[in-house]
Amino acid sequence: MAEPANLPPSVATVPPVNHNGGIMRTRYAFWRDRLIECGLILSMALYYVIGNQNIKFSLGPMAHINPWFALPFLGIFIALCWYRLPFAVALLPLALPYYLAPKDVIRSAEFSPAEIVLWICVGVATLQLLLQRQQWPYRLSWSELRQRTGPFLWPVVVFVLAALISLAVASSQRDALRAFRQEILDPLLYVVLILLCLRSRQDLGRLLGSLFATGLIIAIMAIIQYAMFQKTYTVYGSDPSVGLLFDYTVPIGLAIVFSRISWKIRLPVLLLCIPFVYSLLHNDSRGSAIAAFPVVLLFIVILAIRNRKVLLVGGAIAIVVAVAGYGVFHHKVNQAIVDTVINGHKDTNNVTTLQRRIYLWQSAEAMIHDQPLFGYGLDNWICHYADPRVVPNIGNKDYQTYGPNSPEFSWMQTCPLASHYYIVSEVNGKTTHMYDEPGLSHPHNIFLHVWVSIGIFGLLAFITILVLFFWLFAAILRYLSSHVVEQSEHWRWMAIGSAAAMLAGLIQGMVDSSFLAQDLSFCFWLLVATLLVIRVQIGLPWSNPFKLQRQK
Repeated sequence: MAEPANLPPSVATVPPVNHNGGIMRTRYAFWRDRLIECGLILSMALYYVIGNQNIKFSLGPMAHINPWFALPFLGIFIALCWYRLPFAVALLPLALPYYLAPKDVIRSAEFSPAEIVLWICVGVATLQLLLQRQQWPYRLSWSELRQRTGPFLWPVVVFVLAALISLAVASSQRDALRAFRQEILDPLLYVVLILLCLRSRQDLGRLLGSLFATGLIIAIMAIIQYAMFQKTYTVYGSDPSVGLLFDYTVPIGLAIVFSRISWKIRLPVLLLCIPFVYSLLHNDSRGSAIAAFPVVLLFIVILAIRNRKVLLVGGAIAIVVAVAGYGVFHHKVNQAIVDTVINGHKDTNNVTTLQRRIYLWQSAEAMIHDQPLFGYGLDNWICHYADPRVVPNIGNKDYQTYGPNSPEFSWMQTCPLASHYYIVSEVNGKTTHMYDEPGLSHPHNIFLHVWVSIGIFGLLAFITILVLFFWLFAAILRYLSSHVVEQSEHWRWMAIGSAAAMLAGLIQGMVDSSFLAQDLSFCFWLLVATLLVIRVQIGLPWSNPFKLQRQK
């Protein structure tokens, strides 16, 4: 895209890569690109499913075919990746939900499809750089890459160092190392690939479209599962897992629907949002349906209204209507809040999920009190939360000892003896029944999870990254509203969709884990990288972005 004439010299002006040799895109080029995208998706899908016996859903005989027959499809994917590296990078989100069924790649070494795609892209990029050197179209110097990351660099460095230090204190270093690779290293490598390879609005549109399509696929799976078995469990996991993925995907579609781009794009996206709504109505993840999405929808609607008078008048009317409605129906509203939030999701022992979360937060507080600086290691919460060898039996209150090969607590083999923090009884001596679920793997709060895992320094770095993210988002919107930027409406919806997705993840993250998991970490860092690329493409400088003069 053309850069503004008065562009500050501090802004990196690396042009997008032109794949068509300067020739205007034709209908042939359009369908050629779609064919390449389909080839990338289909070849990786076939490589993943053929001979993969870890897949739980039925694939007929495909899972039992000799894995060697999958290698030609891997070769096709690598060839297409070499031909269109940005396409493969942008389509990676489509592989995120299937990490629960990894592919046995080499000598029982299992990797998720997202990891396979990532490392193929890294390998292709490295080989192309070695062969083409200065002519590699995606090459950036260290100073250019540093300039693209801006103030995000040092918080990210501190975050990574805190994660590395936590490896030394982890009780189960094998789990900590695996989590470091999947939740820290891989997503950050993906950020580097995005910064290098995605140089245009079409590239970012493909990336965010892939993220939205990922949630759509899981929504359709959940609908089919509910229609057939009255359950919304999918290959992706339980209801909360589905809700967390929707937090990062649905806002992308909503941002397009409320944007000012062509209805030829907005209308189909609006129709594609319907499966999400149906799936959420039959999903038990109340953090998404009750808390995250109403706030995010309001957030997007407010940003869609650009006339301040209309916004103020409409907001005042909405507040008056809400207050009046509550005054008339306050008894029903209060009862609905009690039933859904406070007393909802009771188990057989009459313990609600809210009570369980409070107990988990208390356990996390005790763990942090004992080891606040460096945490307990990534994915090591389970080693310190509950002792799996001695769990009270619900029926007679005796103690049942589980053997070392018990499938319910197979993780105990990697966790040595340690202090255990699960809440057994309340102050009044009443049992909490937390021993019913001794395998809970995180404290169900995004900030407590980070603190327990990698310590206070990692938490502070994480909070700094969040603050910088929303600061950059506000700067982008202000710049787009005060400068003439080509295709500004497209940049705007991408920025709003990314910020709304991050907001939804944070809201549900107050009562769940929306970050330190392989798929969710990729989503988090993908959104950060999206804003970084938008900043470069619109010509927004890092220095004093809120003090720029309006263009005349």
